[in-house]
Amino acid sequence: MSQDNYWLRRAQSGTVTRRRFVGGTAVAGVGLAGLGLVGCGDDDSTATPTKAPGGTTPAASASAAPSGPVAGGVLRTTEAAVYDSTDVHRAFGDPTSRLSNDMMNKIVRYKNPDTGEVEGDLAKTYEAPDAATYVFKLNEGVKWHNGREFTSDDIRWHVERQAAGKGQDGADMSFRFNSQYKTVKLETPDKYTVKMTLAAGDGSWLDFLSAYTATVPNKETVLKYEADHRTLNEATMVGTGPNILTSWRANKDVTMKKNPDYFKKGQPLLDGVIKTVLFEDPNAQRTAFEQKQLDGFSAGDPSVTRAIIAANKDKMYEYLTGVSNTVFLSLNMLKQFKDIRLVKAMNMAIDRRQLIQTFHQGLGQVSGPVTWLQEGYAVKPDDLIKNPGYRVDREIEKKEARDLWAAGGGPALGEVDIKIPDTWLARWPDTTQLLPKMLNDSLGVTQFKSTKTTYNEEIIPNLFNGNFPNWFGWTSEVNSPNPRSALRGTFLSSAGTNFNKVNNPDLDKIITDFQGMTKLTDAVAKTAEAQKILLDNAQYGQIVLYNYIVPTARWNYLKGALKVDPAGGKAGAGYNLFSGHLAPATLWLDTKDPSYQGRPAATI
Repeated sequence: MSQDNYWLRRAQSGTVTRRRFVGGTAVAGVGLAGLGLVGCGDDDSTATPTKAPGGTTPAASASAAPSGPVAGGVLRTTEAAVYDSTDVHRAFGDPTSRLSNDMMNKIVRYKNPDTGEVEGDLAKTYEAPDAATYVFKLNEGVKWHNGREFTSDDIRWHVERQAAGKGQDGADMSFRFNSQYKTVKLETPDKYTVKMTLAAGDGSWLDFLSAYTATVPNKETVLKYEADHRTLNEATMVGTGPNILTSWRANKDVTMKKNPDYFKKGQPLLDGVIKTVLFEDPNAQRTAFEQKQLDGFSAGDPSVTRAIIAANKDKMYEYLTGVSNTVFLSLNMLKQFKDIRLVKAMNMAIDRRQLIQTFHQGLGQVSGPVTWLQEGYAVKPDDLIKNPGYRVDREIEKKEARDLWAAGGGPALGEVDIKIPDTWLARWPDTTQLLPKMLNDSLGVTQFKSTKTTYNEEIIPNLFNGNFPNWFGWTSEVNSPNPRSALRGTFLSSAGTNFNKVNNPDLDKIITDFQGMTKLTDAVAKTAEAQKILLDNAQYGQIVLYNYIVPTARWNYLKGALKVDPAGGKAGAGYNLFSGHLAPATLWLDTKDPSYQGRPAATI
């Protein structure tokens, strides 16, 4: 990623403020606890650091590293998770899937989670003769934690169980990816070859297999605990991966130790990991970090994290992490906003940069139809700011917005309520004042208001019947660098999740074309064509606004697992998206660093 991004320039400029204003009232910052995100103080310092690019910190420095990583030591971090199943096939919540990446492998994985580059994992090599055919040659000599050899039969069971949607007794079961695997015809001509033939071409299939949700579990273990898959038990998560789970019990620390027989020699560098159940009291978590009982920490208020780093400027460093829950404006084009001119006016009336400054102390970047987190596909910042809604000159934006609002009959709409979910308001309660004021001021009207709503009671139940409200808040978490499936589901005229009933034949053709592309450069170029149409039409009311950023503090002795290491007074950079599978090769503890002195002993 270019180090000249808007958010990076913003972080370096020193124009970040701790206070936010509605009218003339200053309001204290609100914490991020409870978002359920990696990158909000729960897993940032673990073996699964994720997300974002780099920036600066006013008083942070990392010690000079030895000539190379040194093996050994036990990492200590926190665990904030509610697990719905120990069975990765049946887990609909992300916590189980994320944890499984510490113990399991996937067929293929992301070499670079941000650009979408794929490499083999359990597969030594792979090829895609066309978008419907995928052939994998598996690594030989791979062992499960129980000592059995891993073979193509394990992949067969992994695919066919999910495709069948049934337990070993024949009873129907809910599998998260049943519909995807039902399209697969699977052949295993020998112990180390797997051929998958899809019912229709899908150029995103390798991305699906690379996701953190695609780990391959051990057949014997899953079937043994199938009837009791909701009771946490370390024996239930047997894999082929870098760590062996040693403790997984309700309300207890999650612990794991190094797999001495891991097929990727020299990995993991750490001897083990302790994930302490997340402290309910954030002050207790901060105290534990300052006493080196935790190796990393991120406060809800970014200024708190940076104050800790400043107070320990020779002992800690900062890295910046993008939050994958995208901030979003949804306008119902089946109801109030039937005229596209009104949608375009709203796209320009809402000030993305002011929202970033107001709610996130300037730590964020505007996102186009594809978020900046998905850097391999996203419109580059210098190009994005040329489009309506993203231009820096607010006076131009306001003038064009007012003209479109008037031409589209906006004043005749009467009162317009942009609803805000209660979960957002729990963190930023003044949004009900700020957002209407922003829209009214931009459009020169007095007709906007904002009231509270809920995702589960008003928004989600009404998406399919077309009665959803206009709303502002978080939309679904970005969990893949490849946006093609999401764009298809949102904007293809025949898609069941095209809630605004968008029907653009040119866009349909582009989406159909890029869905079958297996070459990354071709897919990126074709996706750019789709984004141009969406930018010209204000994303047809499903408007991506921005993604914000949180800083994390680490003790200098914790090294690696970042996209960009801290250097020269600049903060480190995590990957935008989940990268836990990359950590075993790079995350380590430097016991010779002066900051390591006084760290309490940790053993598994």
